[in-house]
Amino acid sequence: MANQTSSLIGADLSGLGGSTALFALGTAAFGSAGSEWQYVEATATFITGEIVLVNPSGTAKTLISSLLTAGTEGYDIGFVQSLVNQGEFAWVAKRGRGLYVLVTGTMTAGSDNGVALGANSGRLVPGTAGGNTLFGIWLTSSVSASGVNSVATAVMQWPRIVASGVAS
Repeated sequence: MANQTSSLIGADLSGLGGSTALFALGTAAFGSAGSEWQYVEATATFITGEIVLVNPSGTAKTLISSLLTAGTEGYDIGFVQSLVNQGEFAWVAKRGRGLYVLVTGTMTAGSDNGVALGANSGRLVPGTAGGNTLFGIWLTSSVSASGVNSVATAVMQWPRIVASGVAS
């Protein structure tokens, strides 16, 4: 897990949530392994690796393809790094190395076959399923996901989604 390198006293980049807001929502922090984090409030319970959509006010919700519309300017993508319960405040990863991402399906580390956002899941799926291709994500561990809650490690470098020809 990343160690904090910003000058934010008390910032815990383990991704664990807490019931008390310790920082302003949307606060950015930088950590080891080239990581960047954002402080959010969870609108649902998130599991390790879940992909979330962070709105400009700093709340996060599970990223599903129906949320990818032309009206999402100012929104960002985050990757939950530990269990966070609804209503808790936590740091979500925006980029870095060795980060967790939730996947469905079998994926090979280093594969250049592309990854996509699952339609209703906050998870990566192999290829470009659903037309929601994600760029800037490189899996560093292989996963043979027989279930829907398999976690892989990845390098995230400016992760972004292209849905119906519109970059988010």
